[in-house]
Amino acid sequence: MKNTHNKKKIDDFELEPVPLNAKRSWYVISLIWLAIGIDVSGLFLGALLSQGLSVYNALLATFIGSSILALLAMLCANIGFQSSVSTSLMSSTVFGRYGGKALGAINGISLVGWFAFQTDFFAHILVASLDKYGIVISNLSALIFGALLMMITAIYGVRALGKLSAYSVPLMVTLITVGLYMASSHSSVVEEPIRSPLSMGQAISYVMSIWILAAVAAPDISRYAKTRKDAILGAGFGFLFGNSATLVVAILLLRMTGSTSLVDVFFGLGLGVAAIFIIVFAQWTTNSSNLVSGSLGLSVVFPNVPRPILVVVMTAIGVVIAQLGMIEYFTSFLTLLGVVIAPSAGVYLAQYYFLDRSVMSFERTQTAPNWLLKGLISWFFGCVVSACTATEFLGLFSITSISAVDCILTSLVAYIVLMTFSNLRKPAELRQPTELRKENRP
Repeated sequence: MKNTHNKKKIDDFELEPVPLNAKRSWYVISLIWLAIGIDVSGLFLGALLSQGLSVYNALLATFIGSSILALLAMLCANIGFQSSVSTSLMSSTVFGRYGGKALGAINGISLVGWFAFQTDFFAHILVASLDKYGIVISNLSALIFGALLMMITAIYGVRALGKLSAYSVPLMVTLITVGLYMASSHSSVVEEPIRSPLSMGQAISYVMSIWILAAVAAPDISRYAKTRKDAILGAGFGFLFGNSATLVVAILLLRMTGSTSLVDVFFGLGLGVAAIFIIVFAQWTTNSSNLVSGSLGLSVVFPNVPRPILVVVMTAIGVVIAQLGMIEYFTSFLTLLGVVIAPSAGVYLAQYYFLDRSVMSFERTQTAPNWLLKGLISWFFGCVVSACTATEFLGLFSITSISAVDCILTSLVAYIVLMTFSNLRKPAELRQPTELRKENRP
């Protein structure tokens, strides 16, 4: 009986719909996204924006990028509520069983890398922070400490993220607000010369690049929403404010103090303990979500392996990558995976909002064929455009000036065109026998 109870507690419904008794309100969904969005590494992007744009334009780019992300997340979250299954499992209805596995594998590998990156970042800052109090710990100790915190939460899945977020978000928001207030009393926001000029399109792309993969994978969280309204409001509120919060703090702090480090600012104000709490909770929630989404994707690839085992394996690999200093060589690879993952959203958005939404259901995932070529071709076409418009890669041309938007719109339009020209509203293999019989009538 005890084993059954424990299994229920760690069951994240990775291969089945989330039952009604496990559903949560929009408030909990929002807290999860807010906790994920408050990320210490986002301070570096805030510093980049501040050095490349005026304060007004940096803030404008932040809110435009976050608004686009929020809209995309709301659209994807709505599909997650409809299907009640993870992103990778749901995607099999447009890419086929093996296509869904491919997306799950790419997503899982990508998130192992981001987990390693975030954990390594967490360890370095924690070591530096504790050193200011004369407490000396090794980088490996900090790395293992952080990884274990994140792993334990991820083992218990989205519901554990919700409980952690209920405590971490109010604490982090309070500490950051106090820090901003104290910093503003010592100085004021001033304009400085632009050191590394950025265009508005580049700035918005950078803002979106942080959480574009999280927005695309919004169904992983929104499948837990009680109602459609909970799913949409939770994702919209969480992405709009969660994604922009850290960037705004970084931009304002840089202008008020001249420092790009939140830790240095807090210690300078005599709030060192607060800085340590922010580091721990911010990276804890953000990186736990990387393990949760990554394990959901890999569960589709390895359905016979328990999800908690996948979480443990991902954690171990991530720690090894971070400790061996492989992050430097892994960054370009992670960026490449991001280019590949983002366009996949355009395909399932097209299927749900422009073709036949009934396809996006758990039942249809069970009848999907191995491959669905039209979805795969559209995804590939989006990947090509993504590589051509991303400044990190070819940078050959631009459609909207925002690479992430370009590739999603491209795959969306390509899928609609392919399906329309073949006179299909949904993949033939997913249609019911009665529908096929009607088509064959003279």
